Amino acid sequence: MDLRRHNGRRRGLLPLSPVRSLSPQVCSFYLSSREISLYLSALTVSIERLIKSSFLATQLAVEQSRGRFSEAFGSTLLPGMYCMPIYAVPKPNSTDLRLVTDQSYGSFSLNSMIKHTCVTGYPLDNLTQYGEMLLNLAHCHPDEKRVSWKSDIAEAYRLMPMHPYWQVKQANWINGEFFIDRCNAFGGCGSGAIFIAFNSLVAWIAKNEKGVSRLSTYVDDSSGCGLANDTLFYHPYQKFFPREQVILMQLWDELGVPHREKKQVWGSPLTIIGIDVDPNEMVLTLPEASRERLMKELRFWCRKGAREKTKKWFQMGGWFNWALNVYPLLRPALNNFYPKLKGRKESTVNIHVNNAVREDFEWAIRKLDNSSGVFLLKSLSWDVENATQMVYCDACLEGMGFWYPHLQIAFIAPTPAHWNPNLIFYFEALCVLCALWDIHQRSPCGSRLVIYTDNYNTVNIFNTLRCLPEYNHLLKASVDILVDGDHSLRVLHVPGTENDVADALSRSQFSRALQLEPNLRISSFDPWVWTRSANDKMVFEHPQSMLGVEGL
Repeated sequence: MDLRRHNGRRRGLLPLSPVRSLSPQVCSFYLSSREISLYLSALTVSIERLIKSSFLATQLAVEQSRGRFSEAFGSTLLPGMYCMPIYAVPKPNSTDLRLVTDQSYGSFSLNSMIKHTCVTGYPLDNLTQYGEMLLNLAHCHPDEKRVSWKSDIAEAYRLMPMHPYWQVKQANWINGEFFIDRCNAFGGCGSGAIFIAFNSLVAWIAKNEKGVSRLSTYVDDSSGCGLANDTLFYHPYQKFFPREQVILMQLWDELGVPHREKKQVWGSPLTIIGIDVDPNEMVLTLPEASRERLMKELRFWCRKGAREKTKKWFQMGGWFNWALNVYPLLRPALNNFYPKLKGRKESTVNIHVNNAVREDFEWAIRKLDNSSGVFLLKSLSWDVENATQMVYCDACLEGMGFWYPHLQIAFIAPTPAHWNPNLIFYFEALCVLCALWDIHQRSPCGSRLVIYTDNYNTVNIFNTLRCLPEYNHLLKASVDILVDGDHSLRVLHVPGTENDVADALSRSQFSRALQLEPNLRISSFDPWVWTRSANDKMVFEHPQSMLGVEGL
């Protein structure tokens, strides 16, 4: 049969066509390419519906066997009851399905009844905390082989029973009948907070009552680290595991918390919350495929005229925060992002991606594109006494100054004329950036830099990389410098009474500065400034020549 004939139409055999005669025959007819495509799409949808319908029936039986779903009570809701849509959706990185309830559906959804400020902002341990545990283990046992471990609670959210007053609002419609869901459901805005509160208590017991010293939790995942030769035999699985992992699983058994063997893993390296952790080389690595997916999503957000639903904004924020485990210096990319979500409650409302967010994401893409995707935990572990360079800064309304005690050199500059009076510590932060740029010019790659300032706000924004949008260009510029020089930076607080030289420099009180440090050589510098580019955009950039004329 030649499928290329008949004016571009294809000829085929379809066994689903109706056949009235009982005698054997072949029923043939012609379909266009578009008709075949539509037919296959409809067939695929039908198969998916059958699979999901079968899953719902199976899941209903499972839930009822465990006492989490009631028996059917008919096809009519009773007064006060609610019924939200349910879906069978694939689990992350799996073809398995799970039952999800859309408790945000409609104008009178269940999620709209919950006070969001009471169920959001629950802290989750991340790889920053895990890295601190690894550094501590490496410090205590520098020459011994180390392993990471990870344990997962089965059916986490579903373990939490709900109050009867809430249960009546969780009626589910399955195969023509209503059933009450008695437990915590995927899809509720408070569901995560409920389970996190429970698992935090379990983690407290593990640490304080059972002696699990190195433990972090991320929703239903618990992870830790230990020595490769420090293991215990866990009888239910007939295997050896790291000692503290066994203690945690025994605690779960004591409390009746279910878990499955395949989700209890350990080794070196080990993937934890999607990031490869090597406890011996002390590195965190974002898999290349994950890095590419993140960059693709960021480019999608950078398209002209982009608008996304509030729910998608929160999802993007969570995704980016996850990537910060490996790329902590990219935190400024969210400083214009989160203010757009302030006061937003309706998950289906579209929010415009403004120029500030777009520029921050484009900045992050450039950094990701030039990154190896590897974060060295050892870069966090160094003492101030081992710093390559140390500088003291200060600023006032009229001027800025910084100096190197060990080099006996100092630099001063007037403050820029475009000062915003609402930015009360802007010049303090600008002075730190200018000092960082100067240190960068003087230091080899991979230097450890310490900058002292007597302004707590400045210390905070440079160490957390979080700030108001008006300060964000300062942080992005500092990250550019650190990435370019592969430097490590610590901005530390010094009491004003101990920062008197920098204070004198900022006020152009050169006699006082020289009285304090007689050998000090003072020069001028040009601060970072806003300039207009060739395409008429304002650009914040470093001066062409940092150092001025010595001997003022």
